Amino acid sequence: MTMSIDEAIKGRRSIRDYKKDQIPEGLIRQIIEAATFAPSAKNGQQWRFTVLTGESKDKFTDLYRDRLGKLDFDVGSSYGSCEMMEEAPVVIIVWNTNQFGWETEIHSVAAAIQNLLLKAHSLGLGTCWIGDVFYTYNAVMKHFKKPWKLLAALTVGWPAVSPGQRPRLSVDEVTEFMG
Repeated sequence: MTMSIDEAIKGRRSIRDYKKDQIPEGLIRQIIEAATFAPSAKNGQQWRFTVLTGESKDKFTDLYRDRLGKLDFDVGSSYGSCEMMEEAPVVIIVWNTNQFGWETEIHSVAAAIQNLLLKAHSLGLGTCWIGDVFYTYNAVMKHFKKPWKLLAALTVGWPAVSPGQRPRLSVDEVTEFMG
């Protein structure tokens, strides 16, 4: 049965606990394909993805954990994010090619991430969008040697939990209608 867009939008949750089961590459390709249908500035399609599994994921999370330990300020939830990336069978690093050099190109890549998250949910996969990787931005950039800008890390896996809906502000609380 196909999930409606409303079901995908309202049912998607950030998943922080995963089963150990591997994800078939075909499903990863499907969620990335969904990402490529996002709107983008001047149709630049500025998104790029690095899919990490197995040893490549372990090397990345080891680097991330090591670099966090060398920072001399509060890194908030970063260690929890690292544990999540260690547990998830797949981590996707998301990049912005910054093709035109515009700050607004980040919007294109963020839209691609949202498409990816919704498609993953529709396939029964759990995901979490991780921004904590910015605490170790320089180390991540050096590790991957990409010419692009780091935007996020995404965990992907079969959910081990099913969190309920979080409170949401109403349309009236977030909207101003002007005539």
